[in-house]
Amino acid sequence: MILAITLYLLYTAAAWLMLRCVNKPRLEPIAWVVSLAAIVAHSDAIVHMMRVNGPFSIGLPEAVSLLAWTLAVLAGLISIDRQNRVLGAILLASAALGAAVTGTGRTYAEATAPGWELTAHILLSMGAAALLFAAAVTALLLVFLDRRLRTRRIAHLPSVLPPLDALEKVMFRLIGAGFVLLTLSLFTGFVFVTNLFTQHLIHKTVLSLAAWTIFGVLLIGRSRFGWRGRSAVGWTLSGFGVLALAYFGAKFVLEDVLGRHWG
Repeated sequence: MILAITLYLLYTAAAWLMLRCVNKPRLEPIAWVVSLAAIVAHSDAIVHMMRVNGPFSIGLPEAVSLLAWTLAVLAGLISIDRQNRVLGAILLASAALGAAVTGTGRTYAEATAPGWELTAHILLSMGAAALLFAAAVTALLLVFLDRRLRTRRIAHLPSVLPPLDALEKVMFRLIGAGFVLLTLSLFTGFVFVTNLFTQHLIHKTVLSLAAWTIFGVLLIGRSRFGWRGRSAVGWTLSGFGVLALAYFGAKFVLEDVLGRHWG
C-alpha cells in the first residue's frame, strides 16, 4: 500500500510539473527528474512483482499497473517535444491512477512457468494498449478544441494546448504505431496460444480482432479518403473502447466473475 501511494504521488507530481513547465521552463529539469524517479521506482516494483508471482503471471491489478508503467514511458517520449507536454502530463496523470493499484493483486498458481512467448505477447499487448490509449486521449483533446472553435471561444483556449492540426497528426502517428503492435500481439497470440476455449480467451480474441478492424479501417480511410475531424475521433474512441473491453473487461469477467485465470 505504501508503494502504491508513493508511486501515485510521484506520478501526480510529475504530471503537474510537466504541465507547468510549458509556461515556466525553469521547472523543466525538476519535471524530468520526478518523472524519471517515478518510472524507476515503478520499474523496481514490477521486477519485484515478477519475482514473487512468476514471469508475467499477472492478474487484473498487475495488468493495470503494467499499462501505467508503459504509459509513463510513452509520456516521457512524447514530452520531448514541448508542444506535446499537455498530452504527456495527461498520460502521467493516467499512470498515477494505474500505479495506485500496484501490489494489490494476488498470485496465481501456474502449471508451468510462462515462457518468452507469453512474455512477448503481453509486452506487445501493453505497448499497443498504451499507444492507443494515448490516441484516445488525443482524440478527446481534439473534441475539446473543436468545441471551443465552433463556439468561437478561441481567446479562452489554454495557451499550453498545441494547434488542432498538430494534435491530429500526433493522434494518427499513435494509432499507426499502436496498430502495428496490436497486429504483432494478435499474431503472437494466435501462434503461441494452444486452445482459446480451454484457456478462456475467445472473448478477448474476438474483441481484439474487432478493435484491430476498427483501427485498420480508420487508417485506410485516412490514407485513401483523407478522413479527419469528428469522424476520425469517433472511430478512434470506438476502437479504444472495444480494445479496453478486450484487455481489461474480459480479464475482469474471467477473474472476478468466473474466478479463473490465464496469463
